[in-house]
Amino acid sequence: MLVEHDSFHKNIAESRSVFFDRIKVFPEGFLVLEIDGEIAGYISSEMWEHSENIDAERFCLNHTISEVHISGGSELYISSIGVIKKYRGKGYGKMLFSELVERISSSYRIASIILIVSENWDAARKIYENNGFLEIQRINGFFEDDENSDAIVMRKYL
Repeated sequence: MLVEHDSFHKNIAESRSVFFDRIKVFPEGFLVLEIDGEIAGYISSEMWEHSENIDAERFCLNHTISEVHISGGSELYISSIGVIKKYRGKGYGKMLFSELVERISSSYRIASIILIVSENWDAARKIYENNGFLEIQRINGFFEDDENSDAIVMRKYL
């Protein structure tokens, strides 16, 4: 939870129960980054059934994974990724992302990956764009941060 609170605005940070639920329902979709004995980051994900027309309500923060996760789904949803400030800009987010995608795609038949990113998170968006993700939708005022930032929905086909 230290990573979560260091990574996100207080109105965006998700609850402890959401993390426990994610780990319980889809443990292989949750990775933790440890550096010199310190928890430095994490990435979490879910399996969804692919749909071209996505209802913006699917991306609700603090949602219960068991309500949307489908073990045999064809799309990997990256629900969250965080790296504490002192380790940012060193490639750890990219490493977490790559490791998760490699592990999941070797064990599951996924055709695409989907995620949301704030319009203000330039570094994260750059990682996704450099990995072949394209913007497919915007959700106005999604993030309850100081700017009520839009969410950019991005997808990559494998």
